[in-house]
Amino acid sequence: MKPRTIEHTKYELKVEIVGEGHSFPNLLRKTLLEEPSVEFAGYNIEHPLLASPILTLRTKKRQSNVVLREALEKMLARTEEFRKKFKQAVSDHSVE
Repeated sequence: MKPRTIEHTKYELKVEIVGEGHSFPNLLRKTLLEEPSVEFAGYNIEHPLLASPILTLRTKKRQSNVVLREALEKMLARTEEFRKKFKQAVSDHSVE
């Protein structure tokens, strides 16, 4: 995954997420929408075989790059929590 900034202002950010399909940008979009200061979060893929997703984020009162960073950190924390719970569940049901 390679993010490439297309447009960046204080309250708006457009980033191409090179090498990704729908999974990552959709999860990021949903996480961004949990933040009250997010006015709009969405992504578009012009052509599913040839293009990468372009994420658009528009915020109010908070800087777009800060909100994006916090959403990514939240996703990372959730992933770590899931990994720990999954590992524990598998070890609890291991056959000896």
